[in-house]
Amino acid sequence: MSVAPITIPSAAAQCRQHIAELAGVIGASAEIIVRYAELGDDVGLEYQLRRLILHVRAATQTFKDLAEFENARRAESEAA
Repeated sequence: MSVAPITIPSAAAQCRQHIAELAGVIGASAEIIVRYAELGDDVGLEYQLRRLILHVRAATQTFKDLAEFENARRAESEAA
């Protein structure tokens, strides 16, 4: 019986995947915000706006992490 090797994505790939997942959540949040605005539900609107901001901040921080990983990778390859 042959077992397939397990591959672990690089840190940069994991960052990109996380950003992609957050983008999906951000898009869904934007759609919900539109609905709350149309309904005049200010409580729901505020809640979803706060969530949207948190997800955008998380995506921004993850991108900063990605940039650090990529800069470190470039520095290592230039040093070699």
